[in-house]
Amino acid sequence: MNKVLIFLLFLPFITTGQESGTISYEMTMKVDLGARGARMPKEIRDRIPKERKANKELVFNKTESIYKTSKQTQTDEAVGDGFGGGRRFRMRFMGGGADRETYKNLSSAQIVDKNEFMGKTFLINGEIQEYKWKITGAKKKILDYLTMEATTMVDDTIQVSAWFTPQIAISNGPQDFHGLPGMILALDRDNGKMTIVATEVVFAALEKDAIKMPKKGKEVTQEEFSEIRREKSKEMRGRRGGREGAVRIRRG
Repeated sequence: MNKVLIFLLFLPFITTGQESGTISYEMTMKVDLGARGARMPKEIRDRIPKERKANKELVFNKTESIYKTSKQTQTDEAVGDGFGGGRRFRMRFMGGGADRETYKNLSSAQIVDKNEFMGKTFLINGEIQEYKWKITGAKKKILDYLTMEATTMVDDTIQVSAWFTPQIAISNGPQDFHGLPGMILALDRDNGKMTIVATEVVFAALEKDAIKMPKKGKEVTQEEFSEIRREKSKEMRGRRGGREGAVRIRRG
């Protein structure tokens, strides 16, 4: 934490004094074709985008937030038609990335993750995970904010780098990430396989229902949802039999 204190001393101004608003982000995910990609004809493989972008937004106040997809982002996009005798390849967000909403209550440490999967809506209700952050001392400017880097590990295997700014003195950020002395304006997950970068910060008083906890869907634990995804993925592979599939994008 000594590095954080030194960083704060050199800030041109400490905080904005604003406690609510909306932060727009651009999320970029690398497309993973997996083993199926190696079996695709080259002309098909070359037509599939190497990455997928989505516009996200974090609506926040001092204690609550909702992170969701902006309205202009399409939830499902065709990337090719008529390949190999009429087959249709579609690019989807595996794990509900496009329709996913994440609600956080920092006061009660509650998180509710609304996730669409196989045409069904699930609500994953639990406690906010406490990440073990390490301040690296690296700094860069994002928009008009001076940010500092912190890193952590997810599931002991995936490295995440977060760039936070104490100039927005709220310990929050996109997805389920939080716990730093300032707002997270950028994330890099798994060495660039997924990145999230703020494109606009707008401070404003929020309407009464601007932040609403998702309530429609089947309530499950994270373990139950992971098992549902595994079983349904196996079922889908068995039904396709190699005839048709979806391009996989690593979860954002």
